[in-house]
Amino acid sequence: MTQRLGIRPLALMLALLIGGGSALAESGQTTTSAHPPAGLLWNRTGLPAVFPLQVKTPPGPDYHLTLIDTQTGEAALAAYIKGGAFFRVLVPPGTFRLRFATGKAWQGEDVLFGEGDATYRFDLRRPLTFETRGLATKAGHIVTLTPGTSDEITSAARKDQLICQSFRPGFASRARSPLDRRADQGPQHKGDLTIGDLMFYEPLARPRHDVRSRYCG
Repeated sequence: MTQRLGIRPLALMLALLIGGGSALAESGQTTTSAHPPAGLLWNRTGLPAVFPLQVKTPPGPDYHLTLIDTQTGEAALAAYIKGGAFFRVLVPPGTFRLRFATGKAWQGEDVLFGEGDATYRFDLRRPLTFETRGLATKAGHIVTLTPGTSDEITSAARKDQLICQSFRPGFASRARSPLDRRADQGPQHKGDLTIGDLMFYEPLARPRHDVRSRYCG
């Protein structure tokens, strides 16, 4: 008798939980997922991401950004943007169509900000090309989104963002040769070098190339 009294309340609780979950699903309500941190979500190209893309957004809702490869039509890269916050991501080389999605509450990558009209989607009119110009300039872009009276994005401005690289040759510490090691072992740092060795002995210098990068446009 005691065991039966213990099982019945447990069964009742399970029934209430299951019934409550079914009622929530039937009413069409969904739970809100925690939005991902701002920045790169994934890069499916297999190429190094070295070109800058900066997006300026108004304060308010967050944005999901997808770069669509114009040659394959496949999604190449995705990122999450916090509305109104500074955002810059490095992207791989190529020509891409920028597709944005925004809404009130993030629901995950499958439905973004919700199904149907809950997610507002829009594409930039012109694809953007990310490439190397000349020998040492990485060409990216700055995109500025501007909302209209209904807070929906009605215009987008674009300008170049460039990373210029400079190469400075130099010499680091002298390289160590076998003659250097022999010279370290004797008086006056000449070791067991013979006269012939000394005639041709001179420490070797190791070349060095410094690469400096800076935003230049």
